[in-house]
Amino acid sequence: FGTGEMSGVFVKDKLCIGDICSVANFVAATEMSDEPFSFVPFDGILGLALELMSESPRFNLIDAMIAQKVLRQDLFSVYFGAEDGEDSEITFGEYKTSRMASPLFWANVSVPGYWQVEMKDISIKGKEQGLCKPHCQVAVDTGTSLLAGPTDVIEALDSKLNVKEDCSNMHELPMLGFIVSGKVLNLRPADYVDQGEDGCSTSFMTLDVPPPKGPLFIFGDPFLRKYYTVYDRKNMRVGFAAATHKNPKHTGVLVDLSK
Repeated sequence: FGTGEMSGVFVKDKLCIGDICSVANFVAATEMSDEPFSFVPFDGILGLALELMSESPRFNLIDAMIAQKVLRQDLFSVYFGAEDGEDSEITFGEYKTSRMASPLFWANVSVPGYWQVEMKDISIKGKEQGLCKPHCQVAVDTGTSLLAGPTDVIEALDSKLNVKEDCSNMHELPMLGFIVSGKVLNLRPADYVDQGEDGCSTSFMTLDVPPPKGPLFIFGDPFLRKYYTVYDRKNMRVGFAAATHKNPKHTGVLVDLSK
């Protein structure tokens, strides 16, 4: 889980999520390091990546569900609630248009392992920045709390955005957009800036993933709160739509470049 160590044993058990039940293989932890596991509120980690990221093909939960024909469709979808008490949810076997504030569009998985797609470029205030040559790879990851990317790209973004530590220029900061499949998935300044008692900083972290999986950008929590995502195992693609929220300020701003 990024940091820390654990050891355990392989087990097989019946897993039920709502009315959907299947038999699946797990790693049951018998020993875990204090950091980070003693500080986290959850009891386990449910991996939903593609087969290449699994311990072995038989340890992939989604593929096990598909093989046992317990899903309506061979996909799952993720909705992150906003900060004002909205619940989050993962839906297996379908996606919900009621969670979407815009039509769904699809991007093909570029490298199977992570749910990884190609990103043409990153835009600031609607202008492409030329940071992806010829393109960037992006993994959509519910287990990453920030937006992550190669050191050179993150440093360039920090420099271009120039977020003041004292938050004095928050009202001047631009939209930050990610261009995927001809659409710009925009984040507002409040989405990509952490604002607290100690001041302001961007919600970026450096992550240098070596080839062949990298270099890689990661859409973590700040992105997933704004955009509803669908993970289509049958067609090997990821769907994106602006997520609907009680407060419109939490909804993503999606721009179609073809219109």
